[in-house]
Amino acid sequence: MLLCASVASASPSPPDQFITVNGVRLQYVDWGGTDDMILLLPGLGDDVHRFDSFAPRFTDAFHVVGFSRRGQGSSDTSSSRYDTETLVEDIRQFLDSMHIERVDLVGHSIAGVEMTRFAALYPNRVRHLVYLDAAYDYGRATEVALKAQLITAPKPPATPLDFIRADAERRHPAFRSVRAPALAFFVINKPKPDPVGLKWYDTFEIGYKGEQVDNFKHEMKHHDVIIVRDSDHLFFVDPAKIDDIVMQIRRFLQ
Repeated sequence: MLLCASVASASPSPPDQFITVNGVRLQYVDWGGTDDMILLLPGLGDDVHRFDSFAPRFTDAFHVVGFSRRGQGSSDTSSSRYDTETLVEDIRQFLDSMHIERVDLVGHSIAGVEMTRFAALYPNRVRHLVYLDAAYDYGRATEVALKAQLITAPKPPATPLDFIRADAERRHPAFRSVRAPALAFFVINKPKPDPVGLKWYDTFEIGYKGEQVDNFKHEMKHHDVIIVRDSDHLFFVDPAKIDDIVMQIRRFLQ
């Protein structure tokens, strides 16, 4: 079970650029900077401009770029291939085309699935991983929500986002295969004051997410974990949180 982010609102940003890799035309943004590269990956249904208020906070010490995955933003939606392995290959070919040898991967939500797989396949190309509410076993999330009758069985996929979601929910993250140090933020949302909201909180925010935090700590060789409260899935652009989040990421990367 995956959360979709609403499309980012307009903010000052460098102009969109486009590059064709792995048979698709991808929308990307280069916020500039120097030295080590950070690659930003947005969540499901979102585009790279989600990071417009976030990325510039790193450009004094890093060169920051990001792209919208196929099927999202202004990237190509004509492809019929939206499985995780294809999305991971998009990352590899994007880095190759941009002549980026090694990178710090920072991703939101579903991007965690792609980041983990990429780091396992190409360990020499990843310095650090930063999971922005993204270090989840989404297949397990669906199992928990179905068992608690919080959702109904998903329909067969019909759109690019459906196919991306469906493949992520068939996978279990191979954290043990990752050698790079990893920082994971986990957001614990407040309960809504109604029976369904309270049931969701107990089952999902406490039970499932507690299990996921423990799993990440147990499986990931080199890990840091930060629990975020009093915010939401887009905590990293929350005006009340962004300064502290950026400070913690910078400290981890440096």
